[in-house]
Amino acid sequence: MSNKKKRPTLQDVANLVGVTKMTVSRCLRDPCQVSEALRDKINAAVDELGYIPNRAPDILSNAKSNAIGVLVPSLTNQVFAEVIRGIEQVTAPAGYQTMIAHYGYSAELEEQSIASLLSYNVDAIILSENVHTDRARKMLQTVSIPVIEIMDSVSPRIEQA
Repeated sequence: MSNKKKRPTLQDVANLVGVTKMTVSRCLRDPCQVSEALRDKINAAVDELGYIPNRAPDILSNAKSNAIGVLVPSLTNQVFAEVIRGIEQVTAPAGYQTMIAHYGYSAELEEQSIASLLSYNVDAIILSENVHTDRARKMLQTVSIPVIEIMDSVSPRIEQA
């Protein structure tokens, strides 16, 4: 038996305030669409319940996640920590979250990580190397998102393979 607490839903917020789910959703997306008094009630209910919006519906409907996948071969190498920090200095102000995957220099694990990040509908993917499995290359070509390869600016890019 699991003792995991149930995550508060949009419906829970609506019930607490006494409005419809659509009204809460409208308020959270564009606060100007509801009165200030109602906005205050909804924000208070969100705070009280600890509600965290579920971005999955937005990702599905807009085909945009505002997330960028970053694959690094090592989390213990300080170089990659600096690379991640540099990426986030650019992506965060632009409204993007980074989803980091570690693959331990394994081509098979990199392939699995690419598949996993792509399943979250990331808007772009940053790879630390330019050697990839055939399946990884195929996935990256199929999704039609920007693919950036870093750490090797001499070898041919993925698009040329």
